[in-house]
Amino acid sequence: MRIWLTVFILFLAQSVYAEGLKEVSETKSLSDKIMQHFIKEEFKTGLGIAKKYWPMPEVEIDSLANTINTQWSIVRQKFGSPSGTEFIGQEKVGKSFIRYYYLHKFQNHAIYWRFTFYKPNDVWKVNGITYRDDLDFLFE
Repeated sequence: MRIWLTVFILFLAQSVYAEGLKEVSETKSLSDKIMQHFIKEEFKTGLGIAKKYWPMPEVEIDSLANTINTQWSIVRQKFGSPSGTEFIGQEKVGKSFIRYYYLHKFQNHAIYWRFTFYKPNDVWKVNGITYRDDLDFLFE
């Protein structure tokens, strides 16, 4: 029993540990790299790149990739074929948060991807990756 508990604790510690990015410019580069995979519908690969910097259990990140893959046929059906991507902005909150926004363009509509990074101490970590098809906030 004690051995299993030790193994479980080591697994848990490893699953929530994430490397960090030293410079804020690295967060933008990482977002660009992930987005290049998303535009090709390589969600598992793109999120796999984020795993190293995201203090979330790998199983949850894999589940997110599966959810996106499941939903993506609906996205394609509603919006048509993908036609490109466009970086549309960033937001900073103090010295601790930064977000990047990208359009994922389709024939009939676009969605946006939002990449959020958090700097708890001296390194940046992925804090969230989401997509939405409601673009109203872009016009506020």
